[in-house]
Amino acid sequence: MNAALGVWVEVPFEVQKPHDGLRLDSYLASRLHRYSRSQVQRLIEAGRVFLRGKAVKPATRVASGETVLIRYPHHQEIPCLHVELPVVYEDDLLLAVNKPAPLLCHPTDKIQNNTVTAVLKRQFPGLRLHLAHRLDRETSGVLLLAKDPRTARRIAAHFIDRLVKKEYLALVSGKISWRRRTVDAPLGKEGLEIKVRQVVGTGAEARTEFERLACGAGLSLVRARPLTGRMHQIRVHLAHLGHPILGDKLYTGKGELYMKAVLKTLDEADLAKLGAPRQMLHAHRLRLPHPETGQELSISAPCPEDFSRLLRGAGISCP
Repeated sequence: MNAALGVWVEVPFEVQKPHDGLRLDSYLASRLHRYSRSQVQRLIEAGRVFLRGKAVKPATRVASGETVLIRYPHHQEIPCLHVELPVVYEDDLLLAVNKPAPLLCHPTDKIQNNTVTAVLKRQFPGLRLHLAHRLDRETSGVLLLAKDPRTARRIAAHFIDRLVKKEYLALVSGKISWRRRTVDAPLGKEGLEIKVRQVVGTGAEARTEFERLACGAGLSLVRARPLTGRMHQIRVHLAHLGHPILGDKLYTGKGELYMKAVLKTLDEADLAKLGAPRQMLHAHRLRLPHPETGQELSISAPCPEDFSRLLRGAGISCP
């Protein structure tokens, strides 16, 4: 495979315990949110997916601990805006950074250099880091990585066992009347034109605790604690409450602004409706047992400037 690395970029996906025994096409369809299962099957059949060092078939079963490699063609990109990422925690086993928006966590078929993994590879040459979790492209904040496979497996087990406590800050539209609220509403795919859009209804269990921290001119600052880990969970639950996150094109209205963003036709009126150019969701804090000592580890990341600027404009201070 190395002979083609100048033309292809290989993106690894480490199989975790909940996916043990799944068909390869089902596994990748669950991980590649912008791909349908039929698109994944075409990717596999084109010989661009590798497991155990060789190209395999869609029906091949994956096992926890294995790594699936996907080859994407190398594309010319604009120069990366980030030379390095701010480190908010580091020890012999772990590294945590304050991910800026709108930076992807890992490469895709179109974006390879403007990603967290690519920046950190240049920032820490020779160190092979493993993403412990992911944040949406437009979400900023604490992102945890492991420095070796053993630690990565231990952290993955912490996430599966719900030992990792996440705390987000969100700027939402409107003045929230309630102080605290827990949303217990299952999430599933909408099933319409926008494949990544989730909706409240039948689907996987999803629970989020919300706390109103402050209100300002036309917006509220909310602390969110997801008790489950569903795709877009905080964003969907806040929109369900009637308070979409500022700048969230996918869950403001019916997703029409997301389609305009994809087509690059957003105008000033659209941006005014959104209230911000990107979704104002910040992963503020992670709490988890240290994978070696078991002692509670608390890692936080300060609010980014665009988030703080909106708060200042509303007369609110960032926690």
